[in-house]
Amino acid sequence: MRALGISPLIKNIVIERCASPWNEKTLIKTKKDHLAVKLFVWDDPTFLYGRMHRLFLYVFDVLNPAFYYRPRMSPDEEKEPQRRNRFSQIWSIYVDSRMERQGIDNFYDKRLRENLFIDTEKELPWESARAVFRALWRKDLYTYPEIIDYSYDLSTLRGIETLTKPAAPETDLVNFLQESSVKKHMDRISSPALKEMAHDILNFAAYHCKDTFIEARYYGISMAYHRRTFLEIIPTSNKGFFLTMLDSQLNVYETETVTEGSDMHCIQKMIKERYDRMAFQSHHG
Repeated sequence: MRALGISPLIKNIVIERCASPWNEKTLIKTKKDHLAVKLFVWDDPTFLYGRMHRLFLYVFDVLNPAFYYRPRMSPDEEKEPQRRNRFSQIWSIYVDSRMERQGIDNFYDKRLRENLFIDTEKELPWESARAVFRALWRKDLYTYPEIIDYSYDLSTLRGIETLTKPAAPETDLVNFLQESSVKKHMDRISSPALKEMAHDILNFAAYHCKDTFIEARYYGISMAYHRRTFLEIIPTSNKGFFLTMLDSQLNVYETETVTEGSDMHCIQKMIKERYDRMAFQSHHG
């Protein structure tokens, strides 16, 4: 708060635990001469400083006169859920791109944020959504009214080609955010070959990574060791699925797309290496 220069304007802060980094959020109430802030924070040390810093960046934006914060302008969550989701994604991109430029380790790195944005924009071709994301990520400064405008019309964003809609959606992650079982997530992978590859990864982790806990999350399948997530499978389309692995030495999550042409031997070798390194650090830390 001191680094951001917002300490004098915040008098009340409440912090509550939440189940995962995906549930972290900031709630802000504007009083006469100050703000009351409530943070929902994942109870885990992974990227903790960065995760806290990014939550306070939202507060910084609200307090910044040049941002022109006008909450009544934002899309209604019940009446316009798609616009509201895009609005949230764009503001998050503004926050996380600043985190990267400041060199602060962040759970929502550029690759993960790009994947989430592309999945949100299901009506756009993959490359178009990717081009929009990169234009949004490059933009240094935003105002609240600009974010609202982009929420309703992405074509107003400079530096992108004309946007076109595909014949069919290419990703469907949003459609199963509320799914709760591993089987349901696996069923989202339509390709038999890809489904078998995902099963192989799960079986490999369960057999070769001792004390691994496999759990279905709303976004995919998570594998954790001593409460620390080190591997995630996120079904996305019939062309592949996302595989996120933790490099505990660098404390960085890396995401790649697994396709039918991916080398399973290399993937399994990398999983075992990452797990062994984390287990060693756990026992000698």
